[in-house]
Amino acid sequence: MRRTELPVDQTLLQRILDALPVGIWVAAPDGTLAFNNPAARAIWQGELWVGMDGYGEYKAWWSDTGEALTAQDWGMSRALRDGETSIDEIIDIQCFDGSRKTILNSALPVRDGHGETACIVALNQDVTGLRANFTRLEQAHKQMEALAIEGLSIQEEERKRLSRELHDEVGQSLSALKIALGTLRCNCHDRTCDPGLDIALDIADGLIDTVRDIARRLRPAQLDELGLTAALRWHLDKTPWPNGLEISFEEDVGADRLPAEIELCCFRVVQEALTNIQRHASANQVILRLRREHRRLKLSISDDGQGFDLEETTRRPLDKQPLGLLGMKERVTGLGGEFRVITQSGLGTSIDIALPL
Repeated sequence: MRRTELPVDQTLLQRILDALPVGIWVAAPDGTLAFNNPAARAIWQGELWVGMDGYGEYKAWWSDTGEALTAQDWGMSRALRDGETSIDEIIDIQCFDGSRKTILNSALPVRDGHGETACIVALNQDVTGLRANFTRLEQAHKQMEALAIEGLSIQEEERKRLSRELHDEVGQSLSALKIALGTLRCNCHDRTCDPGLDIALDIADGLIDTVRDIARRLRPAQLDELGLTAALRWHLDKTPWPNGLEISFEEDVGADRLPAEIELCCFRVVQEALTNIQRHASANQVILRLRREHRRLKLSISDDGQGFDLEETTRRPLDKQPLGLLGMKERVTGLGGEFRVITQSGLGTSIDIALPL
């Protein structure tokens, strides 16, 4: 299909520029402002027809640093001086009526058929409302993160309390029951009661072991008493792994204890990661690495399992995403750490975290 020719004269071009919702400024080849449109005047609530040295009359600050723009910092100046094109620089401005706004500022040189600069064009887009919405969303996100961290803290305290009660109260009661049964068997002169007492003693023994195991899983005493490395070795030794799954543990953290919150975070991440590997990865080998590097603690959990499509997973609605991964990330980022998942279908998965010490 043939392209329709549209006759564009100066009047039509002026109407197009006037209708655009984006502020447009045009400067002559020497940098002197020569043209703008109504959107530009509305954004700035006024105008000043100055040369490049007078661009500083337009008051502005870089949004990310708060540093004031000089006349030479404006995109128009850089476009004229260096031929540079700048796109969507975020700038806070003070309008001529004293109000404050945030704009996206772009600037570029327009060249003629001989490659010479014919003019400089700058575009301003008012994003004050979007910036305010973003700030509110950011604050809400931080509040949600704080609530999540508080929730994890409450959960850990409850785990600790339940572990202590299971160990101290239920465990001691079962031990007392076992002693009573043993005494009864010793004092029983009727041989017909011996088999029943033996069965009861075996049940009591099994319950004691079960309660102690649950208490340790809720909050392993090794973590509080001996530290992260000992707790991880205990977890790897005591957990019944599937046949054929080989787990190796390499560590280099030194003898000094790590901060309690760091140790707890790493232990829970390893617990969750290994649980996910058992359930979903169909892996034969897992390598767990823990090391202190400069002022950071690094933890890596790698498996040779089936992996998964990370992009597809992260595109799912929040309620459809893996809660285990979200929980691990929340723990790590809540302590100012870095959390990264490297995976690909059929090529295994690696979870790498780095926590500041």
